[in-house]
Amino acid sequence: MVIPLGGLPVMGPPTPGMVTKLQYVKWCVLATYACAVGRFIADDPFGALNDLFGGLFGTFLLREDPQLQSCYRCLHESPLGAMSDGGMACLLPYMFMASLNGIFSSVRVYAIVIRFGTLLPCSAKPGCYLPCLLCVSAVAQLIAVFFCWTVYKQMQQQAFSGVYMHPGEANQQGQGRGGGGSPEGGDGVRSGGGDAEAAGGMQTQNPWRTQAPFQPFQGTGHQLGEQRR
Repeated sequence: MVIPLGGLPVMGPPTPGMVTKLQYVKWCVLATYACAVGRFIADDPFGALNDLFGGLFGTFLLREDPQLQSCYRCLHESPLGAMSDGGMACLLPYMFMASLNGIFSSVRVYAIVIRFGTLLPCSAKPGCYLPCLLCVSAVAQLIAVFFCWTVYKQMQQQAFSGVYMHPGEANQQGQGRGGGGSPEGGDGVRSGGGDAEAAGGMQTQNPWRTQAPFQPFQGTGHQLGEQRR
């Protein structure tokens, strides 16, 4: 159920602002379910499956919504529950699925409008209303992607606010740690001396370091072309 997409920051429960935006996503998910049923009636079964999968992703995402909790429980108790536990971990997978569905449906609507010049070429059978269903499906899922993207940006701000939004506090904490010694810098001098002594001790205790002085080359040289005797 969950497509492995990275980049989701670790965070706690959603904030009230996130919950407000996810309410709009809920209505988009319900509209996607309605379009899935309509496309199946309009003799578009593969498109109906695409919308159905998008609705399932959205249901797992909104598992804590009061209107979708019962539907989520049924899905979680089915074999689909082995794929994911739902929640905010499904935010990026739902955005990915809804984006693809919205783009493909928009392309089909554009092709139909270019060919017939209208969204309703006929009205004698259910298939005539397929362009309208495609349009509603595309708009609903692209709107859901927009609100999910704003929620994702809020999650990033909440996850990294302590590092990127208050850099002065991090500098003050670093100065506080560095200023723990005496004002005259006695600790720094002693630590520097200790480091030097430790380095000297390591040099003297190195068993691979030879203590013999450097001996230059003491042999006789040879010239090119000289014959050995």
